[in-house]
Amino acid sequence: MTSQGGSSPSPASSTILTGVIIAVASMFLFSATHTCVRFLADTMTSPEIVFWRMLVSMTILMPYFAWKGIHLLKTQRPGMHAMRAVVNFGGMIMWFYAIGVVPLGKAVAIHFTLPLFLILLAVLFLGERVGIRRTCATAAGFCGTLVVLQPGNLAVGWPEMMILGSAALYAGTVIFLKFMVKTETPLALTFYTNFFILLLSIPLTIWLWVPPTVDDILPILFIGVTGTLAPFMYTSALRLADASIIGPTDFLRLPITSGFAFALFGEVPSEWVWIGGGIIFLSTWYITVRESRLEKQRKADDAAGGA
Repeated sequence: MTSQGGSSPSPASSTILTGVIIAVASMFLFSATHTCVRFLADTMTSPEIVFWRMLVSMTILMPYFAWKGIHLLKTQRPGMHAMRAVVNFGGMIMWFYAIGVVPLGKAVAIHFTLPLFLILLAVLFLGERVGIRRTCATAAGFCGTLVVLQPGNLAVGWPEMMILGSAALYAGTVIFLKFMVKTETPLALTFYTNFFILLLSIPLTIWLWVPPTVDDILPILFIGVTGTLAPFMYTSALRLADASIIGPTDFLRLPITSGFAFALFGEVPSEWVWIGGGIIFLSTWYITVRESRLEKQRKADDAAGGA
């Protein structure tokens, strides 16, 4: 139905726009989290930052769990929750440490390799078949990583390697999800991840304890709030629009984080960070779009077959 002023937007397009707006907002929150970690890294170790991140997050989430009902936290896979938390904890420790050392723009660009590691792990542990197109796109993505690192011109140290390790471990947590989503509720997945990581961080935090300063209080609160809301908002965006539409918003983390880093720390990413980050992004975007189309085709074929 059209009006005198023209056609009105369809409900579908409005929903997609809402999803994109939420996804973009989540990128600002993710970038704010990176920036807060950089602030805290000057005064405390990465295990303690993880501890505060999870403690604030659990303080926020517990009233919600109590309101929704503790019965939603029932789980059939407590051991797998614990193993996933161990992998997630390792990735978070590496990532938080590296953010405190590596320029933020460069760190984010290297971390874009996460979806590429996910493909490799899916082949190894899920037996997924990868065609020539995805293989080439994945290879191009890792070439983009080499552009960012410039191993022939710059010294590539442990911090950069820890970012790659973090990306690989975060990809591993997604592989765990593939096994768990059929029996575990989103609330249970969120709760047990936060709970077990909090427990894992306590011994190292006690051993490496540094009392927070007054200046640390605001970043601690920010990292807990933004670190909790950002993934929730991004997941909500994926429910409103296809991954092929929402996925590209992830690249906004590079200019947003670089903007924060320039304004607050005077960091200016080199042109190779942008070029390499762009290559990594384009390869993962191509894979996302292609997989989204193939998934739609599979669903259409299944529907046609069942008709």
